[in-house]
Amino acid sequence: MKSFLKKFFFWDDPAAGAVFSWILSFVSTFCFSNFHLLNRFFFSVSKGDRLFDSPVVLVTMIIQSLLAVYCLFLSIAFFFRQDKSEYKKFFWYITVAIAVLLFYFWSISDDNNKLAIFILAASLIFSGYNALCVRKRNFRWYIALLVCGTACWPGVMVLFDVSRCLDCHSDKLFFPVAVDWRIPIAYSAVLFYIAFMLSNFKLWASANNKRLRDVWGIGCNVLLIVLAISYLSVVAAALFQQKKCKTALNALENNFQRKISAGALKEIYYRNRKADENFHIALKKAWNEFDREEQLWNQIISESAQLDKLPEQYRSKFFSAEAEKIGKFFDAPLPARERNYSSGTLMSMMLPDLQIIRQAARLFAWQIRIACENNDYPKAILAWKRSAAIREYLKHDTSLIAILVMIAVDNIRLDSLEQLLASNMLGDDDLQDIQSFLCNSVKRMPEIKRDVLYFEAVLGSDAVYGLANGSMIGDTENAGAEGIKHYRFLAPGIWYLANRNYYNLLSRYNVESIDKVDKKIEYSPENLLAAMIMPPLKTSADRLMEMEMRYQAFNVLIEAEKIKRKTGKYPEKLPLNITDHFSGKPLLYKVGKHQKRERFLKKEKHPVGAIEQGYYYSTEYRTKTVYGVAVWSVGRNKTNNEGLYGTSDEYGERSDDPRALLIIPQ
Repeated sequence: MKSFLKKFFFWDDPAAGAVFSWILSFVSTFCFSNFHLLNRFFFSVSKGDRLFDSPVVLVTMIIQSLLAVYCLFLSIAFFFRQDKSEYKKFFWYITVAIAVLLFYFWSISDDNNKLAIFILAASLIFSGYNALCVRKRNFRWYIALLVCGTACWPGVMVLFDVSRCLDCHSDKLFFPVAVDWRIPIAYSAVLFYIAFMLSNFKLWASANNKRLRDVWGIGCNVLLIVLAISYLSVVAAALFQQKKCKTALNALENNFQRKISAGALKEIYYRNRKADENFHIALKKAWNEFDREEQLWNQIISESAQLDKLPEQYRSKFFSAEAEKIGKFFDAPLPARERNYSSGTLMSMMLPDLQIIRQAARLFAWQIRIACENNDYPKAILAWKRSAAIREYLKHDTSLIAILVMIAVDNIRLDSLEQLLASNMLGDDDLQDIQSFLCNSVKRMPEIKRDVLYFEAVLGSDAVYGLANGSMIGDTENAGAEGIKHYRFLAPGIWYLANRNYYNLLSRYNVESIDKVDKKIEYSPENLLAAMIMPPLKTSADRLMEMEMRYQAFNVLIEAEKIKRKTGKYPEKLPLNITDHFSGKPLLYKVGKHQKRERFLKKEKHPVGAIEQGYYYSTEYRTKTVYGVAVWSVGRNKTNNEGLYGTSDEYGERSDDPRALLIIPQ
C-alpha cells in the first residue's frame, strides 16, 4: 500500500508528478467537457435534457472534481518540496492576493479587457516564481518560457473577442487586427502554449537535476494518446453531424420545393413588384404631418376605434386635408419597400413600414366609425376599400412579424365591419363583396401558414449561417467579423454542438404547416439555438386559427343578414354549417342579448406631490349588454365565454372567443 501511495502521489519524483498533473488536468478537462456535449451521441439516456438528469454525466463530473483535487495536490507538492527558502511564503502570499483580486474583478467588472490584462500579469508573476524555484540557472529555457507565454496572449485576446462578438459586444474589440491575421494568430497560440508548457516541464526537470525525458513517464504518453483519440472522436462526430445537417437541409428544401436561402425569400417578397422607396418616404412624411405629439391624441389613435365620445376637435381631424392626403396613398396597390435580403443578416433586417401601415389601419377604422355615426355611406365605403389596400400590401410579406401585423389590421377592419353592418348602409352587392373577401381570406390561410413556416425556416438557417461566418455578429469592415467555423478545430466540441443544434432546428421546420411545429422546446444543449431563434410558432398558429374563425363567423353573420333581408327575420339556427376548428363542433350562434366590452378613456388628476402635474388619461374597461346576432368560436381555451375576447377588470381571467356581432337597435 505504501508503495502504491508513493507512486500515486509521486513522492520520490515530485517534478514528474507536476508534469503529469498539468497534462492530466488539461486532458481530463478537454475529454470530460466534450463528453458532456456528446453524451447523447454516444449514450442513450432517458432524461438527457438537463445536465444532472443523466447519472452518467453526474458520475463523470464527480470524477472530474476528484481529478482536479489530485492535480492541484501534485502541483503544490512539487513547489513545496522544491522550494526550501523564504520564497515559499512569498508564493502563498501572491496566490492569495491573486485569488482575491481575480474574484473581485470577476464580480464587478463587465469589461473582459481588464480581466484579460490581470490574468496576463498573474501568469507572468507565476512564471517569475517558477524561475526562482529553479536551482540551476537555465536562462535559455526561462527566456523561452517568457517568450512563448507572452506569444500565447494575442491568440487568447482574439478568442476573447470572438466570445464577446457572440455576446453582441463586437463594438469593443480587445485585439484590433485584420480578420486575415486573427485566425492564424489564434491557431498559432496553441503551438506557443505547447512550447510554454514544455519550457515549464524542462525547468521543473532541471530543478530536480533531471532531463525532460526522465520526468516524462509512460502516464504522460497514455494521456496524449487519450487526448488524440478524444479530439479525433469529437471532430468525427462534428463531421457526422455536419453531414446530417446537409441531409436535413435537402429534405427541408424538398418539403418547400424551393431553396432555403435569402435570395429565394427575396423573390417571394417582391413577386414581380417594383420597389418604390420614395413612395414610403412620402407616406411617412404625410403621416408625421398628420400626427401630433399629445397624450390624448396618441391614446385615441392607438385604441382602434373602440373609444366613446370622441371630442369634436379630433373628430374633424380624421377627415382633415392631412388625413385625406394619407388616404390617397391607399387608393392604389402599395409598391414594395426596398429590403436588403442578404445572407447572414436577415435577423437584423428592420421592417419600419409596418408601423405606419398599422397606424393607417386605425385611421381608416376611425373614419368608418365616424362615417357610420353620420350615416355617410361614401366616406365609410371609401375608408373600407382603402383599408383593403393595407391587407393586400401585407400579404406579400411572409415574415411572422408582418403576419401578426396583418392579424391586428384585420381585427381592426372586422371591428369596423361590425359598425358597417349595424349602420344598415351596406347594399346586397356590398355584402356579396365582403363575403368574397372573407371566403378568400379563409382559403389563403393554409398558404399563409406555409409561407410563414418557410420564412422562419430561412431566417433560422440564415441566423446559423451568420453565426458560423460572422456576418451576424460583427461589422464585416472591422476586425472581429469572423464566426464560429473559423475556430472549429480549436473547439471541436462547440463545432459538434453547433451542428447538432442546426440539425434539430432544420428538423423542427420540416413539417407541413406552422401549426405542426413542436409546441415546447426543451432548454438542452442540443436545442439551444432553437430556443433562442425560434419564435412561439404554435402560439402564432393559434392566433391565425382565431383569425380564420373570425372570418368564418362574419361569413355566417352576413349570411344571416341576407336571410333576414329576404324573410324579415334572422334565422333561429346557424345558417351555414361551418365547423369550429377549436372544438370540432359547429360555430355557436345566437340571436338575443350579448355582453360587449369596450375601452374608455378616463381623465384623472395626478396626485399631490407627483412629479407630473395636471391631468392624464387612463384606459378602463366596461361591459354592457346589447341585443343582436352573434356568431363565435370557443377559442384556444375551448371554453364558451359567450363570445367575449380579452381581459377586463370585471372578468379577470382571459376569454378568447373570436366573435362576429351585429348589434340590432331596440
